[in-house]
Amino acid sequence: MIATDVLERRLATLRRRAEADGLDAVVVVGAPACLGPVADSPGNVRFLTGWMALYSPAVVVVPCDDQAVVIAVGPHDTRGFASRAGDIFDVRRIAGGPAPFAEAISDVLGTTRRVGVAGLSELANPLASVVPSGVAYDGVLHELRLNHYGEFIGLAETVAAISDAMVEAVLTAAAERPCTGADLMTLTEQVGRSLGADYARCWLATGTRPETTYFELTELRAEVAEGHRVQIGTTVAYEGFFGQSLRMGVIGEPTALLAEHAARLTEIQDVAARLMKPGVSLRDFARRITDMVDDACPYDGTDPFRFQLCHGLGLSYSEPGMRGVSGVAQVDPRFADVVFAQDMVIEVHPNYSVPGLGHVCAGDMARVTAAGGVWLTRSARGLRSLAVPQPTSRRA
Repeated sequence: MIATDVLERRLATLRRRAEADGLDAVVVVGAPACLGPVADSPGNVRFLTGWMALYSPAVVVVPCDDQAVVIAVGPHDTRGFASRAGDIFDVRRIAGGPAPFAEAISDVLGTTRRVGVAGLSELANPLASVVPSGVAYDGVLHELRLNHYGEFIGLAETVAAISDAMVEAVLTAAAERPCTGADLMTLTEQVGRSLGADYARCWLATGTRPETTYFELTELRAEVAEGHRVQIGTTVAYEGFFGQSLRMGVIGEPTALLAEHAARLTEIQDVAARLMKPGVSLRDFARRITDMVDDACPYDGTDPFRFQLCHGLGLSYSEPGMRGVSGVAQVDPRFADVVFAQDMVIEVHPNYSVPGLGHVCAGDMARVTAAGGVWLTRSARGLRSLAVPQPTSRRA
């Protein structure tokens, strides 16, 4: 749980900023946390309250001169917010649906004149339509998350350890066999959840030349066999902070081409880590990593695995204020000049495709320090050998 004094400091910072911008209140709406890696607004609510409902939206209203209010759906979400932040927030329960949200928000705001609003773009239209219009405030919330980033490092270390455990469980099970890809995916999620993750999933691909897959068990019914590769990428969150790692394992001897590209992936990661020092431009960093992948991969815009070689981790899978590490095309102009700061956490996964091999991958969480990036994920890096089980000898 996030300490009450930490949440109080965040609220105070938001109020000071709102007052400086001439606002009377800020309305922060959050989509359900189950949207996981594809949404930023749940992280805004979690930043302020220390928690977010899994399957329902929630709204935080922060008047500059009165107690902040959480508007939650039903008894379970209300209890969740109250247990985490009830000491400093007035947690109010509604039945759900656009009309109750509109009434509850209006009741808090009263005759408030100027309002900042964050999170509308991620809500369904019927709900978004009842939130009062105001000054767009998403960028401010994302900036505050960036400025308070040092408070997340303990969560980052925990989520890295969970990701390591998920990876090791899968590679061990793949080596022991028999198992299917679906078995391995199920095991991954079970391990992550058993260690306290509030979100634990994985991408998995198997075979001699792993096909492009989604995140569905139905695609991976075939048994893992000798000569196959097992490639896994976790996506995990602990107390809302996202983490990830990717590994390649091979059953039997790797081909020379596979070994070559596994080594290149490690080299790209190591170069990235050396660049991850406070003051270095995120855009320059992204350009350097992109150039190295260009040298290794003959495909460009046609490669489905080159959409994002690195990303900042945080209360979003790709922290909005740090998207400069993902390349110019993804950066919010408001954060175009962001530089690395101490304790930022970056996922370095320079994945790409190779003729004859298909997709190759490596991915690790690294923490920015004055000496360069320090790996938070500790699972052994590089191509992993998954030993072929030897037949058990029997006595006559």
